[in-house]
Amino acid sequence: LYLKKGDKTLAVDSFHKAARFFRDEGFSLKALALYKKVLNIDASNTSALYALGELSEEKGLTTDAIKYYLASADILSKEGEKDELFKAYDKILSLSPSNIPLRNKVAEIFRKEGLQIEAVKEYLYIAKLYDEKNDVNNAGMYYKKSMDLQPDNNEALLGLSSIYEKTGNPRQAPEYLKKAVELASSNTGLILKYAESLVQAKSFSEAMQYISKITGIDPSNTAAKKLLGEIYAESGDKQKAWEEYKMIIDGIIFDGKLDEAINILTMFIDTEPVETRKKLVALYKQKNDYESAFAELVSLGDAFIFSEERMLKEALECYKEASEIHPDDNELKEKISDVKMELGEEYAESEPKKSVEECLAEVDIFFRYGLYDEARAILEPLKMLEPENTDVHERLKSLYLETGGKEQAVNECIILAELYNKSGNIELREGILKEAYEINPEDPRLLERLSRQPSEEFVALRGVSAPDVEDYSEDAAEAEFYLRQGLYKEAKAAYQKLLELFPDNNEIREKLSLIEAKAREEVIFEEKPIEEVEKSAETAIESPTEEFVISDILETETAPEFTLGSDVLGIFEEFKKGLEKEIGIEDSETHYNLGIAYKEMGLIDDAIKEFQTSKNDPERLIPSISMMGMCYMAKGLYPLAIDSFNSVMEKIGTKDESHWGVKYELAEAYEKNENFKEAFGHYMEVYGWNSKFRNVAEKVNLLKVHVSKPTEKPVLTEKQKIKKERVSYL
Repeated sequence: LYLKKGDKTLAVDSFHKAARFFRDEGFSLKALALYKKVLNIDASNTSALYALGELSEEKGLTTDAIKYYLASADILSKEGEKDELFKAYDKILSLSPSNIPLRNKVAEIFRKEGLQIEAVKEYLYIAKLYDEKNDVNNAGMYYKKSMDLQPDNNEALLGLSSIYEKTGNPRQAPEYLKKAVELASSNTGLILKYAESLVQAKSFSEAMQYISKITGIDPSNTAAKKLLGEIYAESGDKQKAWEEYKMIIDGIIFDGKLDEAINILTMFIDTEPVETRKKLVALYKQKNDYESAFAELVSLGDAFIFSEERMLKEALECYKEASEIHPDDNELKEKISDVKMELGEEYAESEPKKSVEECLAEVDIFFRYGLYDEARAILEPLKMLEPENTDVHERLKSLYLETGGKEQAVNECIILAELYNKSGNIELREGILKEAYEINPEDPRLLERLSRQPSEEFVALRGVSAPDVEDYSEDAAEAEFYLRQGLYKEAKAAYQKLLELFPDNNEIREKLSLIEAKAREEVIFEEKPIEEVEKSAETAIESPTEEFVISDILETETAPEFTLGSDVLGIFEEFKKGLEKEIGIEDSETHYNLGIAYKEMGLIDDAIKEFQTSKNDPERLIPSISMMGMCYMAKGLYPLAIDSFNSVMEKIGTKDESHWGVKYELAEAYEKNENFKEAFGHYMEVYGWNSKFRNVAEKVNLLKVHVSKPTEKPVLTEKQKIKKERVSYL
C-alpha cells in the first residue's frame, strides 16, 4: 500500500518487518523474495544486502553470500559506517578463512581507511596461515608488517621469536621474546616461554628468577613447577627436582598424560622408590601393561623388605598382587613363602579382612583409573557378603554400565528398587526404576514392575500420542499463505499433505474445496486482436496489482545487478582465484552454482566459462547448455543462443514443462535475431500446449504481423518494451 502511494521509505520499512517475521518463522524463501523486492525499490539498502548474504550463507551458497556481503561493504565504506563495515568484512572472511590473497586485500583496504587495529589483526592472521604451512619467510614478512603499524604488538613479537627459533637464529629469538615479556609483565604464559628459552640456553639462574615471578603471580602454576623440576634435575639435585614434580604428578595423570607421568616417575625411582613404584603399578594397569605392572610390584615388595623399617606385611601384599598376574611364577612363590615364614604361621592364617568402606574406597580408585576388572573382583564377592548394601549395588550398576553389561545394570537397578521399597523410600525407588527404563526400555522384568505400579513419568515414556493438528501449525500456516496469495497449485499440494495426516479433518477438506472453486474462477485466456493486447498490456503496467504475490517476485523480479567499487571488486577477484584453486574440474555442481552466481552479478563471461565446465557432467549437460544460451542472449549473441537451445531440444527426451520452457527460450532467441517465421512457429507450438504459459499468447499475436508482412518491422509500444519476461532458473 505504501508503495502504491509512492512512499518508498515506509514501504521498505514494512517489507523489512515482514521479511524478519518470515525468517523467524522459518520461511527463508519468502524472506529472500521480500529482500529482493526491497533492492528493487532501493538498490543501496545495506540491511537487505546483508540479510540476503545471511540467507545465502544459511543455504550453503558461499559465492552468493560473499557477493551480497561485498555489495553491502562497498556501500557502507562510501557511507563511512565503520562498525557495520567491520561486520560485513568479518562475514566475508569467515566464509573463506584460509584465502590469503583475499585477506591481504581486505587488510590493505583497512590500512587505506586508517583502520590500523583491523589491518594488524588481518596481517597477523595471514602470518599464522603462512607459519602453519612452514613458509617462514612470508610469515616473518607479515609479522613485520603488523609491527610497522603496532611496534609493541605482543603477538607479532612472539611470532617473530618463533620464526627466528625455527630458522636457527638463537640470538634474535629470545630478544623478541624478552621484549614481549617486558610489555606484558604479568602474562605468565609469556614469562614461562621466555624462562623455557633460558633453560634451553642453560641460563638456569636467570630462568629461576622468571619462574619465581610466575609463582608469585600464580602459586599453583603447574608448568612453572615442572620447569623448576627440570632445572633441578639438569643441575643434578634429584631430591629437589622430585619435590617439585611430586606436587604436579597427580595433575599430569588426571589430564590423561600417562606416558609423560611414567617417564617422570621412572626418573625418580632411585630417589623415592616406594612412592614412585606405587604410582607406576597403577599406571601400568591402567594401560593394560600387566608385565610392567608385575615387575614393579615385585620390585616394590623388594623395596619394602630392604627398607630400614623392614615392612614385611606391605611386601607380602605386593607379592600377592603380583601373583594374581603370574600365579605360576616359582620365584615369586618362594618370596611369598619366605615372607610368610618370617611373619609366622599365625599371621598367614588369620590375615585381617578389609572393611566394606575400605573395599569401596579401593573400588573408587580402580574406577578412577579405569581398572574395571579389579573393581569387579572386589564388588562381586562383596555383594554376596553384603546383599542389602545399596552402595555396593550402586557401584556394581555403574561398573556394568561402563563395561556394556546393560542387562546386569538393569538387574542391579531392580535390586536397588526393592531395597528402597523395603526401606520405604518411594522417591528413590521411582528414580532408580526410571534410570533402569532409560538403560533398557524393553526389559520384560522392568515392564512388569512398571505395570504393577505405574507413574506419570513412565506412562509418558511408554505411550506416544497420535499427531495433533497443532503439531503441524507451520505447515498449515504455509498452506494458508499460498491460498491467500492465489498460489492455488501450491496451496492444494500443502493441504493434501495435511489431509493425508488428518483424513477426518473437515476444515482441511473445506479448504481444498475452496481452492478448487477458486481455480475454476480463473479467467481462461482468449486470443484477442493486437490492439486489445496492447491495451491490456498498458493497463497491466500502469495499474499496480491488487495483491503482493511472493511467487511473482521470485519468478519475475530479480534484484538489481551491483556495480562494485574497485577495491571490493578486487576482493571478489581474489576470492575467485581462491575458488579456482580449490574446486576440481570434476565438481560439476559447484561449477554450475558458480555460473548462476556469476550470471546474477553480471559477470557473463565468467558464468559461460563455469557452464562450459559443468556441461561435461552428463547429469548437468542440459541445464548447463540451457544456461549458456541465456548468457549468450544477455550478451546479444543470438545465433549462439539459438545453437545452444536447439542442442538442448535435441537432448530433452520427454515433453514436460522444461521442454516447453526451452522451446519458449528458443523462440525468443529467433525473435531477437529477427527470424520471425521460426520464432512464430515455436511460439505456436508452445501456445498449442498451454495458451497461458508465460506471455506466449501476446507473442503469437505480435508476431502474426511480422509473419504476414515480413518486410515491415514491428512497432512496439514503450509499455511492451518495458514488459520483459524474466525466468527463474534457480
